[in-house]
Amino acid sequence: MNTQKNRLSRRDFLRVSGMAAMVTAVAACTTPQASTGDEASGGGDEGIEIVYLAWSGPEELKVLQTIIDGFQEANPGLTVKVEVPPDNYWDKLQTMVAGGVAPDMFRMDYVYMAVWGAKGIPIPLDDYVDADIDKSTLAAGYEQVFQAYSHEGKQLGLPQDVNTQVLFYNKQMFDAAGIDYPNESWKWDASGGDFLEAALALTSDEQWGYSQDWYWEPIAPWIWENGGDWYDSAITKSTMSDPKTMEGIQFLADLLLTHQASPTPAQMAGRDAPTLLTTGKIAMYQSGRWQVPTLRSVEGLDWDVTVLPEGVGGRSTTLGGTASCISNQSQHPEETWKYVKWYLTETAQGLIGELAYSTPLLKSVLESKEFMESVPPQNNGVWLQSMEWIRPMPVDGHFDEVDTIRSTEFTEIWTGRKSVADACQAIDDQVNALMA
Repeated sequence: MNTQKNRLSRRDFLRVSGMAAMVTAVAACTTPQASTGDEASGGGDEGIEIVYLAWSGPEELKVLQTIIDGFQEANPGLTVKVEVPPDNYWDKLQTMVAGGVAPDMFRMDYVYMAVWGAKGIPIPLDDYVDADIDKSTLAAGYEQVFQAYSHEGKQLGLPQDVNTQVLFYNKQMFDAAGIDYPNESWKWDASGGDFLEAALALTSDEQWGYSQDWYWEPIAPWIWENGGDWYDSAITKSTMSDPKTMEGIQFLADLLLTHQASPTPAQMAGRDAPTLLTTGKIAMYQSGRWQVPTLRSVEGLDWDVTVLPEGVGGRSTTLGGTASCISNQSQHPEETWKYVKWYLTETAQGLIGELAYSTPLLKSVLESKEFMESVPPQNNGVWLQSMEWIRPMPVDGHFDEVDTIRSTEFTEIWTGRKSVADACQAIDDQVNALMA
């Protein structure tokens, strides 16, 4: 079974915010056997239902239900009702808010944090976090993750998990070509490097050395690792026409159009990169941990992961993942917080690790024997390692509009209809006009 089809991809979610079917999961109340230790919150709550609005694919929903079951067992009297809209998640949330029937809690992607924070819908969680979350238990880089879910100095979301961009590779293709596997020593710059050398050597008729998806999340590391950025440091001005930014984008354009070491969007029509990786058509693929279930399901495939090659500006990887927010309309914020913080228990984080669509935040889970020895891939340390270089995408309150502008101009680059310089200048002109 291709489990990727059972998961809403991050790109598709951000663009259409849709799901295939409405799923409402109401956890049944069983006779609880209270947990011991910090994970058990205990009694005192009677007949309170927490409504949670989320997006989720069928496989993720199964794990979510297991997390809910564990929470309810440890918290007698509390139940969690999960609502997954059939489409247009953000429209559904806005409609519920406008109607005064907002959920107690809702799932958040950080690129929309500024939008919803400005509306005042999620309540500040700072006091809760200070009282209940021991940040020393979290993986390196957690500060960046928490910062991504804050707005105007207030913590508005508690991270559930994290995703990073890494390099997946087909070991059989490297073996056949007699090329060493990708590793931490690999570097790249505008003139080439280890990465480009291998990508070219692994490219032939209807076979490519590399591929990625062509939206902001996979593109970002190539900009950052070359010393560029999307905005100035205050996020008041688009800086796509900065020479270092354009040089990183030019490197990708050359992979597609000059070296032809990566399939163009036109060549990918009707195909998907994970399948091409499994069938020996693509040797390397940059993506996130959500690819793991798909690759594990392919019998006989020999594959692994490593960090992205290092650029002249150092190492970077793009922050992905989700957080939980509590609505300002919730009648039960204290009880809702109990469920929000449950996601950072070892019980819930362990389940997130097992699902393998994203990466747990707890060091104890990331470093555990169960996580490290859950193979393939062999190199599970990459998920913990890449947290050290994680960077959130800089965003303001116009994410959808800016993303549309960039996507339109990037398409002009990838198809060869515009130069990198012209397209990046067009992005700056339009985004800066929008922000004025």
